[in-house]
Amino acid sequence: MNPVWLIAIPLALAFVSAFWRSVSGWVLIIAAFFNAFAGVFGVMSLTVTSFSIGGWKAPYGISLLVNDATKLLLPVANILFLFAVLSYLRKGGETARYSVVFLVALASLNGILLTNDLFNLFVFLEIAGITAYLLASTGEGSGSKVASFKYLIIGSVGSLLYLLGVAILYGAAGTLNISELAARVSSGQISGDVTLVSSLLIVAGLGVESKLLPFNGWVPDVLTKSSRVATLVLASVYPLAMVYAFSKVLLAVGDDRVLNLVVLLGIATVLVGEVIAFGQKSLRRTLAYSSIAQSGLAIFLVGVGSVESVTGSIMLLINNALSKFMLFSIDDQVIDEAGRDDRDTLYGYGRKSPIVGVTFVISALSIAGMPLFFGFRGKLNAISASFDTSLAVPVVILVAAAIEVTYYFRWIFTFFNPVGTSQVTEKRMLPSVEFLAFGLVLSTVIVFLGVSSGEAFTMFERAADSLVNGVLAIGKAILGGM
Repeated sequence: MNPVWLIAIPLALAFVSAFWRSVSGWVLIIAAFFNAFAGVFGVMSLTVTSFSIGGWKAPYGISLLVNDATKLLLPVANILFLFAVLSYLRKGGETARYSVVFLVALASLNGILLTNDLFNLFVFLEIAGITAYLLASTGEGSGSKVASFKYLIIGSVGSLLYLLGVAILYGAAGTLNISELAARVSSGQISGDVTLVSSLLIVAGLGVESKLLPFNGWVPDVLTKSSRVATLVLASVYPLAMVYAFSKVLLAVGDDRVLNLVVLLGIATVLVGEVIAFGQKSLRRTLAYSSIAQSGLAIFLVGVGSVESVTGSIMLLINNALSKFMLFSIDDQVIDEAGRDDRDTLYGYGRKSPIVGVTFVISALSIAGMPLFFGFRGKLNAISASFDTSLAVPVVILVAAAIEVTYYFRWIFTFFNPVGTSQVTEKRMLPSVEFLAFGLVLSTVIVFLGVSSGEAFTMFERAADSLVNGVLAIGKAILGGM
């Protein structure tokens, strides 16, 4: 199949949903099911790497790139999006009201993962940004509107900076194809000063959506004040697409000096995010700052630039998406039950709802990087890959991990400690059917990837190699065929 259907079907159904509101909820479900099915059984079976749009072959036309990285990330993104939609079937009014926004978001996120053109990426980033601003404003009260407006202002500046960086590259190389640009940068056909300036602008622009310090001031309020169905998508699927876009562009056209800067900014993002998360008394705000730290760690590994470090980055990126989906879902259940999610409210919650408690433990320990869970394998890659950069870097990672382990264990103890002023009722509580299903699936994946042999991780290594070397190889083939 042509992967353009992953973009075209949700967009087409968005028009249907806009003019036929009575079936908008069902239209959203159909699109989410189609993309999840196509992402797993369609894209993963493809052998062709580049798909031309409109009959114009690269580098003259826009192309979609299907490599080992997109084959891994597309199914994860689309399945999590489907889970988010299905989780809120019982809140049909809320989901149906924003069905057009969700459909456009689904199309744009797939476009970000697939496109191999810098300007086309800008278009999809803008569409995804607009839908994110709208989703961020869906919470109750004025707080979500203020958070959305702050996000809009910062995101608009970031988009402008990214576009300026792309314009400079286009002026120097005469092409927008990412693979061809990578080949021209690698062969020295583009001046070092041009790549330096354009890389700085692109890092600043994409750093907003990737939660990179100092461009991430919008994150805590957006993830804590938007509606809960919006938060699930913003906290799991959006980071997956945005950090991947950052990685793809930076590894292709980034200047080596800027890569070193990205390492420093990534480390700062990790440390600041973990320290602030440590001091939070609300579970949702803890998860928001933890998300910042996880993005910083994934981006730092991209800055290191080796296949091993990018392998760790992809593993941590997927682990964060899976685990944060479950953790924010649990926070949603707590708020539904008790009205808030502070530490006093959560005392003993895991005893009253053991299934939720076990799911929380698996997700939290995986994020914290404990053995037997997927996150441990990712952080092990991160530490081993960073030794080549500097001995101080793995120390920083270990310090950040120690902080993360401390506050997640504190939340786990709270979940299973019966002492406190818990606002949750004493009777046993059963989670929703959809939570049971998705919790079982995602928890099983996290544990399976945590205990599997090394052979199971070749897919992550191939995905990293396709980013570090594969995009450049395609570019060289384009130049050789011109």
